[in-house]
Amino acid sequence: MSITFFVKNKKKFLVGLAPVMSVEEALRLVPNLSQFNADEDDEEFDADSFYGAKLDEFDCLVAGTDGLSGRGFEIGYEDGAYNVRIGTPSTRTDWKIALEYLKNLAIKMDGEIVSEDGEKFSAQNIESFNYEHDIRAGLEVIEQNLQKEAQISTIYGIRNEVSFDKKIMARILGAKDPADEFGKFVTGIQNLNAYFANQMFYRRNDSGEISGDYVLSQDVVTVLPYEPSVEYKNLQMLGDEKVARWKIAIFGGEGDDEEKYEILATLKYESFIQNLPKDKYKFIDAKNIVVSAFSKAEFDELIAKCGEDGLAD
Repeated sequence: MSITFFVKNKKKFLVGLAPVMSVEEALRLVPNLSQFNADEDDEEFDADSFYGAKLDEFDCLVAGTDGLSGRGFEIGYEDGAYNVRIGTPSTRTDWKIALEYLKNLAIKMDGEIVSEDGEKFSAQNIESFNYEHDIRAGLEVIEQNLQKEAQISTIYGIRNEVSFDKKIMARILGAKDPADEFGKFVTGIQNLNAYFANQMFYRRNDSGEISGDYVLSQDVVTVLPYEPSVEYKNLQMLGDEKVARWKIAIFGGEGDDEEKYEILATLKYESFIQNLPKDKYKFIDAKNIVVSAFSKAEFDELIAKCGEDGLAD
């Protein structure tokens, strides 16, 4: 669910449409706007190539303000027009930034803004768009999904997914200001001071089965799923193949020299969760837990508690 707005590209006398904006140009329209498509800390990230690329080279550019955005918004270009898509529900801050973006985009293109329903806006009145209804409608849809059959409903934030269950939704909808409560919840998870563990997949040579793997490193506060499942971004990669087993590598060592750290043990994921001390983790949403930093001694204790039966083969 989402709402999309369109702004036609500016026409140039005699030469047709103006050149499509680059990523860098697109992000300049609102102060402190950042991209969330690519990891700029990745060794292979090419800043010149990325920021110089035209918007029509992307399916969409995910944009937002670091520290403030919950879900951000998407910017795209197709058929001679820029499009700005805001997910349903998004936070009030997401909406305010997106509407400011649309205002500045319309000014730059010297044109009007048209919603997916055909409603027309100008740069002068777009910021008065009533987004409160869309937030309420989105929250109601999540609640309805949970009342029907889904035990967990997940949306995607600007950095991290956010999962809801009936208890969380009851708290949000029961608040004096549900939209504000929703915004705090979603944005808080995006700005959590913790490492969100990546899913990795391997094919076993002996059986050909797919193994899903995580890593928990010493002295690192880490977010992990309580019950792992394939994340949305990895579904296409796996196709119809199923994950036969989940496991987690425990990585650490003596002292502070991380270069000497190694895999201390690889545990069955279910054994890891069953033996994880309750005072070492807490739920951040309906699906994920934040695990406090482990020392080497605490790792040794955990591995011993899991025993030989808890070791992954």
